[in-house]
Amino acid sequence: MNPAGVAGVLVFLAVCLTFPRPGRGLHRLTGPVPTRPRALSRRWLIGPAAVAVPVLFGVQILVSALAIGVVAALVVVQRAQHRRRAATAARRAQVIEALDVLAAELVAGRPPVDALEGAATISAEFQVAHAAARLGGDVPGALELAAESPGAGGLRALAAAWRVAEESGAAFASLTERLADSLRADEVIHRQTAASLAGAHSTARILAGLPAFGIALGYSLGARPLTFLTATPAGWVCLAAGLALTTLGLSWTTRLAEVPT
Repeated sequence: MNPAGVAGVLVFLAVCLTFPRPGRGLHRLTGPVPTRPRALSRRWLIGPAAVAVPVLFGVQILVSALAIGVVAALVVVQRAQHRRRAATAARRAQVIEALDVLAAELVAGRPPVDALEGAATISAEFQVAHAAARLGGDVPGALELAAESPGAGGLRALAAAWRVAEESGAAFASLTERLADSLRADEVIHRQTAASLAGAHSTARILAGLPAFGIALGYSLGARPLTFLTATPAGWVCLAAGLALTTLGLSWTTRLAEVPT
């Protein structure tokens, strides 16, 4: 493999790591995600190919493939974390909107079962609770089960309010309105915290991508940094240490900047 080609791949992956894909807008899930069994059934071909290439082309290719694999794994993990944070924020917003609908319909005099139907059209987390209410099941238990999803923790308070209303006859509409107001105030804090941590996330991605740009700069100056990193024992040690420190730094930064859900 041409070392300059490996450098180009590393730079491309670094750019992907530095500039994440823009998150999609809020959307509602209308059905299960279709699966592609043919693609899954062919994944076993990756293993033999990954073993055959290093054997045929030598240790340098093996080291290069491992380095590219580590960088690609870092990119995938960062993308997954970005999507998870976006999905959690979207779910929190949907729960608050559904609580507003639930409270409005309860204030209008609709029974809780019918009010849950309106909330279920806004947030999928209310669908199981609505089904339980229609069948005479344990609605608070269904809400607590739905609250296990990231971003839907506010449904635990709704389950408690439902139990209180059933046992004491308290005004469920008033409890739901107060809960929606409380969650909305918490969401403002969440967004302010996420905005303040956005700079830390961007800085971590830029710092993680600097080694790849440094390799490209070395080639532009006439040096051969990838030959040293992939073909010499000292270079292997430096490459392994650099990748390990990059992985540790990204994990540490992500952990420090994680917003509680």
